[in-house]
Amino acid sequence: MTTYLILAAMLVAAPGTASGPQDDIPVVAVKAAFLYNFAKFTDWPAFPANAPLAICIVGDDGIAEALLETVRHQKIDGHPIEVRRPESIQMWWSCHELFIAEGETRRFASGLTAVKTMPVLTVSDEKGFAQTGGIIELYVEGGRTRFAINLDAAGRPGLRLSSRLLGLAKVVRDGGRQ
Repeated sequence: MTTYLILAAMLVAAPGTASGPQDDIPVVAVKAAFLYNFAKFTDWPAFPANAPLAICIVGDDGIAEALLETVRHQKIDGHPIEVRRPESIQMWWSCHELFIAEGETRRFASGLTAVKTMPVLTVSDEKGFAQTGGIIELYVEGGRTRFAINLDAAGRPGLRLSSRLLGLAKVVRDGGRQ
């Protein structure tokens, strides 16, 4: 229950931009906290006990650094967390969660297509990401960072997202249906 309250508080209080009344929380730190919490509220099929949970970052060094700070000394269900910066699309198969920064999704479209059927939680801050087959899209609304979840995309690779997470998300389907 405490984790749920932390996630809910983060969603209510997290600024979508570095300006405003909460200047002390950088946008990259907010996005890193979301990535960590998405992993906490996701179940992967056939995940061996004590195996590391790999969160991969493509295209944003700031988020990668903030995530390293966020997950330092943390575990999720007994799994140590590793932050990775995959050098190639072929390394994405080893990711449990894959964040692709805004502006990079077109460049890596073939890689995203390849992982659609794999148990990889894809996340991006690219506008329209969830409506076009990505699983989670971060966006700013009313000065706050929010997220949309594509249920069709999450179901294809057998990922199970917590109802708590779904209750806080804007839920979309392939093609933008809600």
